[in-house]
Amino acid sequence: TNKVKIKQFGCPVGTLCTELAKLNHHAQNHANAVFTLFRTWLCKQFTQLGCKKHHADQLSMHLLARSQGVATLANAFNDDKFLQHEVTQLNKWLQAELTQG
Repeated sequence: TNKVKIKQFGCPVGTLCTELAKLNHHAQNHANAVFTLFRTWLCKQFTQLGCKKHHADQLSMHLLARSQGVATLANAFNDDKFLQHEVTQLNKWLQAELTQG
């Protein structure tokens, strides 16, 4: 859905958190709260799909890490094919994780 913006700018939350961390800025914890909110939401989604809480959190962190990496590289290389391929791979990974339970 956000392909054009991701290719052009990367992830604004990831960029903000990275830059604040480099500066050891006092607002870093506030920026990280956005990732924490998304992590919590993802964890709830995985739990509702039948995953145990610990596994759901691991899946949430993996999905966040992978999507941040994809956003960063899609922005760096401005590559539509890479972005689409990675989205397809993420969808396959999610399907496999959910069928394993």
